[in-house]
Amino acid sequence: MSDESPADRRRPTRRALLGSLGSAATVGLAGCNGQSDSAGTTASGGTGTGADSGTGTATATPELDPVELAPFWTTGEKYGLGTVADHAADDPSRVWFTLTEGALTEPRFPRVDLMHFRTVDFLVTDGEGYVVRTHNANRRDDEAVDRQVVPTEDDALLYRHEVAATDDHDWSLAVEYAADPAGDAILLDIAFDAADAFDLYLVARPAISSAVSGDAGVRLEDGDGYALAAQDAPTGGAVRDEDGDPYVVAASVAAADGFDWATVGDVETESAKALVEQGRAVEPSESADGNLVLAGRLGSGSTETTAAIGFVQDAAAEDATAEARRALDRGYDTVRADYRASWQSFFEDVGIPESVAGDDTLEPQYRTAAMALRAVEDKTFHGAGIASPSVPWGKGVIADEARDIGYNFVWSRDLYQSFTALDAMGHADAAIAATEYLLTVQPDDQGFLPQNTYLDGRTRWGGEQLDNIAFPLVMAYQLRERHGHGFEEAAYDYASIKASADYVAKSGPETAQERWEEEGGFSPSTIAAEIAGLACAARLAADEGEREDALVYLGLADRWRDGVSEWCATTTGADGHEPPYYVRVNDDRDPDDGADRGLANGGPTLDERAVIDAGFLELVRLGIVDPDDDLIRNSLAVVDETIRVDTPNGPAWYRYNGDGYGEGESGAPWSVAPNTKGRLWPIFTGERAEYELRAGTDSEDLAPANLLATMARFANEGRMIPEQVWDREDATAYGWEFGEGTGSATPLSWSMAQFVRLAWSIDSGDPVETPEFVRTRYAGGSPSAPALDVTFPESVVDSETVSVSGTTDAASVIIRTGAETTRVPISDGGFDATVTLVEGRNTVTVVAASGDGPLESVGLATARATISATGGS
Repeated sequence: MSDESPADRRRPTRRALLGSLGSAATVGLAGCNGQSDSAGTTASGGTGTGADSGTGTATATPELDPVELAPFWTTGEKYGLGTVADHAADDPSRVWFTLTEGALTEPRFPRVDLMHFRTVDFLVTDGEGYVVRTHNANRRDDEAVDRQVVPTEDDALLYRHEVAATDDHDWSLAVEYAADPAGDAILLDIAFDAADAFDLYLVARPAISSAVSGDAGVRLEDGDGYALAAQDAPTGGAVRDEDGDPYVVAASVAAADGFDWATVGDVETESAKALVEQGRAVEPSESADGNLVLAGRLGSGSTETTAAIGFVQDAAAEDATAEARRALDRGYDTVRADYRASWQSFFEDVGIPESVAGDDTLEPQYRTAAMALRAVEDKTFHGAGIASPSVPWGKGVIADEARDIGYNFVWSRDLYQSFTALDAMGHADAAIAATEYLLTVQPDDQGFLPQNTYLDGRTRWGGEQLDNIAFPLVMAYQLRERHGHGFEEAAYDYASIKASADYVAKSGPETAQERWEEEGGFSPSTIAAEIAGLACAARLAADEGEREDALVYLGLADRWRDGVSEWCATTTGADGHEPPYYVRVNDDRDPDDGADRGLANGGPTLDERAVIDAGFLELVRLGIVDPDDDLIRNSLAVVDETIRVDTPNGPAWYRYNGDGYGEGESGAPWSVAPNTKGRLWPIFTGERAEYELRAGTDSEDLAPANLLATMARFANEGRMIPEQVWDREDATAYGWEFGEGTGSATPLSWSMAQFVRLAWSIDSGDPVETPEFVRTRYAGGSPSAPALDVTFPESVVDSETVSVSGTTDAASVIIRTGAETTRVPISDGGFDATVTLVEGRNTVTVVAASGDGPLESVGLATARATISATGGS
């Protein structure tokens, strides 16, 4: 049996990802249809509440009043993403931003994971009670306003907000955004067209250093007008640089001609409340602390102007204003041209596959997905691409204190998905950086990569997920095989590969958590990654002359390839499903024992045989099992009858039946709603297309090209592909539409990567993810294994050495313990060796090899036992 995960590596789950939310204040809430909901939003403490305990996380749906007395983050539903494509520059621009309906959200500096505002948006008012906020802050409001996000170029991450009244108030607003390649600022090009004397205000809601608690705001003189600035109180630790030292961030909002009226107040300040609630500009406030509203008037009537958001590190508020002013002085047209040029240069190294080339929808979608994968990479920690620049269901996540929230972290599994796309599209430098990050920054001395990390490599959640540890081995192999990027060129060495391969070999095939980070046991998807990782590590080891390591890794890969169906496929079935078929995860080596499993995030308790997902398709995609394998095909039939939904945009699939990680039945956010349900994930449409590509499907609705188009239809108007799309026709109070994105993480890097990878796979005629050595080894079955029978000592010994003996018809035998790897002599078909143990637990592996030829053709047999040494060295 495999090693158990250390106690300190049993983490809260990823999908209870919104952080230790604390307790939100009770506020008066503006309800739907003018009714009042009097309730506070009490979010769960601890990151693992939903997945580990199976309990709900909320008592109310956040319907915030206009001033947001409780400071929540914004929805994960992003329609745009921006940063300068200068990741390789010596002095890059260090700002990022996202867009949602009517607002710029969560601008980031000086790293991609650090958010400093919740929103920057606009108010339109007549000063007499008519006031409209451009941000769609509450999807349950029925406002007479049309909001759109419009991509303005196909070769750059450039977007324009278009907002207009749809009643008899005649005004419209257009705002385009660009980050300045010459510094740390974002420019906003603003055009306001008003038939009447409406006033236009810019309103910013800071959360400097990812919280409002330490914020200090000030109004500054700026030419003939004012600028607004906020700074994190110097508490010595809210944000740390790459050396671990604390620093302070300051940010400023400025306008080309200065704001002619401006106020800085907390949400209770009269000037802030009067403006935001009633549209009245009363006596302004010059400074305030805490949950701030920074508001400045841009003009009355039709107005064309430019605004800027500037950032500085370890400097004063005045310096942030100077940074914003410097960008304003360059002018929007200059900044935009330079910004666009950075992305045009990006495409010099990025190919356009024939599957999308020239298509009015697919090619722009491909380009946006490719750019998004680059955009989410940090510029301080190269290769560190975050899972999503969003806080999923952030309208229920409080921003009162700095805490770990959202998907602003690095998961090895997600970065592997990005790697496959970066490699396929020809961006080898970024693929190399991602691999080097995972193999040099994330691992500990034992080769363990945690569930996820901060950008600097510190463990955030320490769960043991063996696919996280195996995938970088595949990445290193692919770089050497496809790009000649071996150990002489790489930042990692063979010792890095060996450490992680040894960890997988010792601990697998059972994993503490499978790819959905909620359950432990024997998972087809995890075992597929383990097999591919060990096989790729074997190829690298053999090329380094480490033949014994290669045989051990490949022997285990063979053994687990032969065992995955035995451990993970039921032959008896449950809930009327026709066996045999793969189950999602099995708690032991008996998939027919009918064990109960309580599903995470408030899900039901089900017989393990009744929990269905399509993770077994990784066995095909990674080249381990043929697509026409009867068990694979029967499992697909069970998947389609259980978790497939045909949406107006095309077919989609759930993660698994009983999933609780998604909105509530009303559409309310997962972070606060009771009785939540996981919705449909676009990545599965892409994964299914890759299977059908390999299988040579004759089904029109499952044709890979059609499923690629389906994925594009799942994207929102800003071409961002979400983590989840809504799964039913029924109307909801939140306006989610069947087959369209929800408040989940958008864009999800994995979703964008899947689209890119599928496009290239269609061109190739086969999934481009597949490691060639794995496919060569297992296509049509492995080479014939030699006979092997092993006698192990007792499971507990009071000695530093033990005897391992056996019989075999192999040409050679390798024995590995926790202390050594030894090639032992064979005499008359038998062997008897004394081997050394480490004190404590040892996984003793015996591998018999049929010969000394190329790895592709060597037959291997493997036996293992766990031996605990109480008196070893």
